Amino acid sequence: MEKKKPQITRSEINLIPLLRALLKNVWLMILVGLVLAGATYGMTKLLIKPTYRCEFTAYINNQHAQSDKNSVANSDLLAAQQITKTLQYIIQSNTILSASLRSIDSDLTTGELRKMVSTEIKDETELISVYVVSEDPELSYLLATAISETAPKYMAQIVEGSSMKIVDYPVLNTNRFGPSYIKYALLGFFAGVLIIVIKSIIEFFLDDKINSEQEIEERFDIPILGVIPNVALTGSEKGSYSGSYGYQQSYERSAVNNEKQ
Repeated sequence: MEKKKPQITRSEINLIPLLRALLKNVWLMILVGLVLAGATYGMTKLLIKPTYRCEFTAYINNQHAQSDKNSVANSDLLAAQQITKTLQYIIQSNTILSASLRSIDSDLTTGELRKMVSTEIKDETELISVYVVSEDPELSYLLATAISETAPKYMAQIVEGSSMKIVDYPVLNTNRFGPSYIKYALLGFFAGVLIIVIKSIIEFFLDDKINSEQEIEERFDIPILGVIPNVALTGSEKGSYSGSYGYQQSYERSAVNNEKQ
């Protein structure tokens, strides 16, 4: 005989009580989120030093493509793009970085400078942008200038049949590059909201009390035929339930009255 598949009742997939529990704590989510947002914003300003970026853009030329001035083959353009990708690694080589540091008589090591330097190819073209990021805007400008002057000299020596020309020279930039205070504040806000959401979900599944007739129907998928009123409760207490469907409180009140009599 075939085994019958277990039927999923409405109570097993009903998320209304859970959503109601989450909505009940919306104000707490917002409050905790705002507190953590302010805390992360302040900690970011106090603990993380601002950084400044300086950049320059260069054009990589494949000299073999200029052998015939009347036409440029697609293979020559592809070769120039490939050389541009190769330059991304060459420009962070010990040869170019150490030569750049020597030109400005800097105490930085090549490893420290390499962490400050990054490159980006502009939309699969022969243009490459070089970025230098440090905690001092003048240092970023000085290092970017040194690399822009050193790299073209070594480019032709390292990669035969190519040349590097500066399109946009480095410019001193005193605008803060990072960190983003708003970004950290938003992360703090969402972290606070997530904490309260997790707390509400845990409390919801650990709570086995029935607080209303509607909750009985939602949990067990059974209709309520009738409700016995708790006559021992005052007007403000009527309709509240605790323990075993609200009868525990009524029982305790009746027991106390009997003892007094």
